[in-house]
Amino acid sequence: MAANASGQSQEKKKTKEKQPMKIHYDLLNLRMNQAEQKVTCELMMPAKLPDFYNPPLGADPVVLHVKHPTQDKHSVTLMRDCLHKNLLHAKLVSDKDSYLLVFTDRYTGMLTAYFKSTEPFVAKYAEPGRIPFPSAKLQSVVSQMLDGLKGLWLYDKYHGNLRLDNTYYYKTKDGDVVVKLASFKCQGTKLKDPAKKGKDKTETVAHYQAKDLQAMGTALEEISQMASDLSEKGYLLDCRQIDHLAERLKEVSKGEMHYIMDEIRTCPFFWTRVERK
Repeated sequence: MAANASGQSQEKKKTKEKQPMKIHYDLLNLRMNQAEQKVTCELMMPAKLPDFYNPPLGADPVVLHVKHPTQDKHSVTLMRDCLHKNLLHAKLVSDKDSYLLVFTDRYTGMLTAYFKSTEPFVAKYAEPGRIPFPSAKLQSVVSQMLDGLKGLWLYDKYHGNLRLDNTYYYKTKDGDVVVKLASFKCQGTKLKDPAKKGKDKTETVAHYQAKDLQAMGTALEEISQMASDLSEKGYLLDCRQIDHLAERLKEVSKGEMHYIMDEIRTCPFFWTRVERK
């Protein structure tokens, strides 16, 4: 095995580089919302950190889990180690006795609150009546949720707890919505026999990845119901395309995982206005 100039093997050096960074930080202007178990503050960190530790802008959210660390360890580990724009990233994690303190990406709220407005369904200046559906914003949100799941797949991981009420979003100054998956949950069991090959592990992960897509179908059914409720306000939305996509997702099996994403993207729900003509 080749060694570097200091006599340390390349393999050992690579392993050492994967260890979590210990970063000194200071908290300023703490403001706590006990009902949401959330704190906002100004987070001061050193300069010249890796790219995924984006410099905090203004008041960065701090999620305070008042539970024993082992209960949230799996979710926080994925938030820290799985890097994707549609996954809520844990920039820093502090383990303090009976609770976890997690410094996350900026976010605006939960998707359930976003879908209670007309914004994801109806254009800003649309008048009541028959509305083209799905809207571009709804297509974008659903597409980003799928992208987030695919981001987990790149790490051979799964969500295990996908719901609208535990998925975050961030609204930019331009009004764009960026979806942030979080609240991951371990569903599978570890292989007891260490001699077993990776094939068994892959099948187990694929099973729960398929379950995630099925959960996505359930979430789309909830969105469809919210869209239907807008009829009381005079907006007539044809939900057949979202219902079709929801039905397809709820039928996904682990044997389809190697091609299912490409197939889903061809569903009429994702067609552009040009493709619909």
